[in-house]
Amino acid sequence: MQLRRRFWHLEMRQNDLKICKTKNECVVKPPHIKCKRQKEIRRIRKRQRQIWAEKRALGFIELRKPIRHGWFKEIVITHRAENYKNRAAIREVYDKVEKIFWGKTKEEAVRKWLHETSKYLINKEIPTISRKQYNRLSHKAKSLCVPFYYMIESRKLKLRYYVKIPKGAYRIKFTKAYITHSKRIDPKLESECALLEQQTLKHGYFEASEKLDKWKDWWKVEETKKRERKTKQNLLGLRNYSINQLLRDEISWERN
Repeated sequence: MQLRRRFWHLEMRQNDLKICKTKNECVVKPPHIKCKRQKEIRRIRKRQRQIWAEKRALGFIELRKPIRHGWFKEIVITHRAENYKNRAAIREVYDKVEKIFWGKTKEEAVRKWLHETSKYLINKEIPTISRKQYNRLSHKAKSLCVPFYYMIESRKLKLRYYVKIPKGAYRIKFTKAYITHSKRIDPKLESECALLEQQTLKHGYFEASEKLDKWKDWWKVEETKKRERKTKQNLLGLRNYSINQLLRDEISWERN
């Protein structure tokens, strides 16, 4: 009787773990914890996108008194531009170029201006335009653009266009920058966003979040490969020494 009861309990336990869909029987397994975490990460990201949309919809509040903050170095069109026959083309090209560079001080604004110059984005004191911007110009405006090639870090040539605006039609000046609007903040949305961000940093959830990311971090990948090759080369060089030398710490791949 005891054996029969034991076998009966085993059969009942097996039947609880099985479900008959067709003639074949399949074991119902509980979902894996990694799948649960990935599903939870997707739900968190969906809610985060909703919160970001709600925060953008809050808008801004105009300040009664603007707050002084930094300087702009900008290129402006003067009233002399009206004396030229192609003033409409000058205006069209001027609307395409990047006109303003902000800095906390005048020196920082000049430094940013010079940084853009070093990347060939500013040529002859006038910001350049890309090929896509050039293609959107009219025929008269294109006659004011001159193509030039420059080499980037990967030793490839890139095409840009610098603009031939008459010297008397523009000038470069510094203007004071002000903060005129303040962003509306909802404490409930901020606390919920911080709570969701904290959830994604927990153990197990962080790995699931990284696995769902399509974009991988390739920052300094060349330096990492160089270090790995150098380490492997040093380790392979230890084959030229005996075990006794290694045990006595006479040879170290870190020093050599």
